[in-house]
Amino acid sequence: MDYLIFFLTVFAAIFSILNPVGAVPILVSLTEGYTVKERDAVIRISVAVAGGMILGFMFLGTYIFQIFGIDIYDFQIAGGVLVFKVAFDMLQGKTSNTKITTAEQEESRQRSAIGVAPIGTPLLAGPGSITTAIIYFNERSGFLTDKLLVIVAILLVLFLSFLVLRYSLGIFKRIGNTGSLIISRIMGLLIASVGVGFIVEGIAGVITLL
Repeated sequence: MDYLIFFLTVFAAIFSILNPVGAVPILVSLTEGYTVKERDAVIRISVAVAGGMILGFMFLGTYIFQIFGIDIYDFQIAGGVLVFKVAFDMLQGKTSNTKITTAEQEESRQRSAIGVAPIGTPLLAGPGSITTAIIYFNERSGFLTDKLLVIVAILLVLFLSFLVLRYSLGIFKRIGNTGSLIISRIMGLLIASVGVGFIVEGIAGVITLL
């Protein structure tokens, strides 16, 4: 039961902070005039890039900690602040500056590889999602089962994100910008809770080391 709760927690947190539903209006806008084949190619690239970024940094997280002498509790506090910032922006109904800026969005209209940037990164795989994955991958007992659950949760989120983006036109027609903002705000509330949890756990861990 503990494993199931942990898996669902990781899944919900990663899915919320990737927020593929919130990315739908931006994808529709940036791929306006694209053929179905071209849009599908952009979606495949964006999910692949997001997955590579998240999993890559997640596996390298331990080595990064060792190189810079960072303790997981310190990273939890800093990561919690960053995640909360992303959540705060989502609660206000806007895309976080840690994910995509207006300049990047406008610049992307001039590029063909928008699946890499800004959709793949930083819109999907931004600092918040990467940080969350690193923390969950390293914070528990270190048992292989825990790490496998995190990997499976991320892969499931990436698959669902692909489906959401694949049917983005239909979703956008049904929910529009207003519906997307409402969903983003609900997810923002969940992410804010995750961020606070990271900060509290980090502070508690630092206190135990004193």
